[in-house]
Amino acid sequence: MSNVKNVQALEKLLGICTGLGGSYNPGNQNLQVKAMTTLLSQARNVLSEVHSARTGYEIATNQREDAFSTLKPLTTRIISTLLSGGAMPQTVADARTMSRKIFGKRISQDRAPLPAEGEEKPKTKRRARGMDYESLTSHFAKLLETVSASPRYKTNEQDLSVDALRKQLTALHKHNSSVIEATVAWKNARIKRDEVLYSLDRNLYDSGQRAKQYVKSAFGNQSEVYRTVSKIRFTRPQM
Repeated sequence: MSNVKNVQALEKLLGICTGLGGSYNPGNQNLQVKAMTTLLSQARNVLSEVHSARTGYEIATNQREDAFSTLKPLTTRIISTLLSGGAMPQTVADARTMSRKIFGKRISQDRAPLPAEGEEKPKTKRRARGMDYESLTSHFAKLLETVSASPRYKTNEQDLSVDALRKQLTALHKHNSSVIEATVAWKNARIKRDEVLYSLDRNLYDSGQRAKQYVKSAFGNQSEVYRTVSKIRFTRPQM
């Protein structure tokens, strides 16, 4: 929120400086009304770009989440299709391995000791690994390889056909790519915003502070105009 407040502070300061007319005439050209007006416009633009990029990121992540929400029930149906077709046990076992990974289940290597009489049975803890979207896509791709290689994977349901599953896999890849692109765009927009507001030679923060100092030097620290601009606050967030 400090970014928005800094832009608002510059707008307020610029309004005061503009109202001073010809008496506001700093030697530093970057503090002239025209230059500060341009800076204010740039600051507004970069804030808008960050907002737009963030919206794009949220849309991309929401769409990906929606696309992946059908993956688990689809996987269950794929396994059932293999079983109904009489697939080889090894094929079913390979498919179930990928299914467990998609569901985030892991077979425990060690069995917990049985509780003593009167003790409460300990809760089973499952570890889930590879549950990020890229890993889920990889697990689904391996599952697809397994079923497409099985001559006994046969179905009349269109959405369970190998071609439909391949299209589903392609869609998952595209959603992952869209999120990556949106993430980069959002990051770049924030970098550009921070440059305009805080790090460029003529950044908003420094220009605002220097304009206040000019008013102090030109009108005196006891002047009404300086008392007004001294109340305008610019803050630099921790980068």
